[in-house]
Amino acid sequence: MRILSHGNFIIVLIALTGAGLGLWTRRSTPVVVDSDPKQNIPVSLVSVPANVAPYEADSMADSMHRTNRDGSFENAIAPTTRESSTTLSGTELNSQSIEMLPGIAHPLHVAEIAAAADGPLWKLFVAEGDSVDTDTVMGLIDNRVALASVHAAQSTADRQAMMEAAKAKVSLADQYLNRIQQAASKQAASGLEVDEARSRIAEAQATLKEGFEIQREAVARLEVEKAKLDTHEIRAPFQGIVIRIYPHLGETVSRGAPIVKIADITRLRADLYVPLSRVASIRVGELVVLQAEMPGTPQLEAKVVFVAPLIDAATQTIRVVVEIENLNKHLPAGFAVRLSTDQRT
Repeated sequence: MRILSHGNFIIVLIALTGAGLGLWTRRSTPVVVDSDPKQNIPVSLVSVPANVAPYEADSMADSMHRTNRDGSFENAIAPTTRESSTTLSGTELNSQSIEMLPGIAHPLHVAEIAAAADGPLWKLFVAEGDSVDTDTVMGLIDNRVALASVHAAQSTADRQAMMEAAKAKVSLADQYLNRIQQAASKQAASGLEVDEARSRIAEAQATLKEGFEIQREAVARLEVEKAKLDTHEIRAPFQGIVIRIYPHLGETVSRGAPIVKIADITRLRADLYVPLSRVASIRVGELVVLQAEMPGTPQLEAKVVFVAPLIDAATQTIRVVVEIENLNKHLPAGFAVRLSTDQRT
C-alpha cells in the first residue's frame, strides 16, 4: 500500500518550503531608522535579531546612531562625560551659593505658658510688651475652690489641740505607772494594779501615735491642695518680654491652652551652615563677624558656642551655632545673618 500519493507529497513539500522561508525571514528583520537631523545621519537599515522586542530594536538602532563612522563608541560615551562635567560644575556653584545662605537670629528662649487648670481667666497682671522676671505671676485662673480646699487641709494639719491632749494622756499614764510601781514595792499595790497602769500608758502612747499619723496624712494632703492651687497661677519660667496674650480676661480656658507667650531677647542665637573651606578657622568661644540683613546694623559680632562634629553630606557644610549679645534689647529677633568674609576678630 502506498503511504503518500503523488499529490499529497507535493502538498507536504510546499508546506516545508514555506516554513523554511518564514524562519529565514524572522532571523534577519530589517528595521527602518529615520535620520537624526541633529547628527545629520541618513536613513539606514539595521539588522536586528528577530527575538528583540520593537522598543528594544529602536533603542539599539538609536545607540548605533551615536557611534562614529568608523564603528567606535566614542561619541556614544561622550554625552555621559559631558553630563558628569556639568554635575561637578553644579556642585562647585552650589557650594559657593551655600556659603551665602543666611541664618535667622532667633531668641535664646521662647515659651508659650499654658493653663494647668480649667476655669475662667480671672486676673491678668501683665500686658504685651511688659518685662517679667523669673517666677513672676502673670495671670490667675479662678482659684476660689482650690483655695477653700487648702484652708480645709490646713485646719486638719493644724490639730495641735488633739496632739497636745494625746501627749498629756501619755504623761499622766506614765506618772500613774510610776506611783503604782512604788506602791507595789512597799506591798501597797497589787500586781493587777501595776498591769492596769501599764495598759493605760500603752493605750495613751497608741493614741499619740495615731495622732501623729493623722497629722502626717493631713500635712501631705495640704501639700497636694497647695500644688493644685499653684496650677491656677500663670508664672514666667524665665526673664523675658511678654510678646502675646491669647485669651481675653474672663474667658474660660482649658488645661493645656496657651495663655501667655514670652521671649528672652537678651541673647540671640543663629544656626549657620558653613562650607568646609571656612570651618577650619572657626573655634568654639571665639568671636566672628556677621553680616546682618537689617537697616542700620550692617555688621555684628557673635560668639561661637557650638560647632557640629558631623558634615552634611548633601551640602558639604557644617552647622555652626553663634550667639549675639543683646542686653540693651535694641535688636529685634528674626532678622537674617550671614558669616561675613571680613573677619576682623
